Amino acid sequence: MAANGEAVDLTFDPRLADHLAADRLYYKSTLWAKIDRVVAVLLVVLGSLATWAAGPRWWALIWFPLAFAEWFNLLSLRPLQVMYWFRADPKFRETYRLTFSAGGIRFRTASIDALIQWTHYTRMLEDRRLCLLIYGSRMFSVIPKRAFTSEAELSAFRALVVSSMRSSTASPPGSS
Repeated sequence: MAANGEAVDLTFDPRLADHLAADRLYYKSTLWAKIDRVVAVLLVVLGSLATWAAGPRWWALIWFPLAFAEWFNLLSLRPLQVMYWFRADPKFRETYRLTFSAGGIRFRTASIDALIQWTHYTRMLEDRRLCLLIYGSRMFSVIPKRAFTSEAELSAFRALVVSSMRSSTASPPGSS
């Protein structure tokens, strides 16, 4: 367990299910998710008008299942892309060892050893399954909550992320 100001160490193997969930979580935070909901409502209206005008014909009723699929983002090919990229990238076949500290994030695998500064990240998203550290459009680091050994360790991680991101935006790189 990490105390205030100490590092948080995590070790985990990347899973496709985590990356699919991460992509969904990121999508929900975008304007596109809201636009898709508006389009779904418009499809229901169109289907209602078509059914009212022509009766229950197949071409009038097809708008309702399309609206349902649009509301829940079931028409997207994005999950297929994520599956392909996950399986094609060798870094996802290695165990991740991450150390989060005020000085940055040390990311280690069998083939990678890097120190990532907090200024690289702009925000964090979280749901019941994972945390995402966002650094660009559809660009994020996936931190599964299964990697934390306790709720206290997860709380220490959250506090570290909030304080580190706040301090990294308060003092831009190169300023002293």
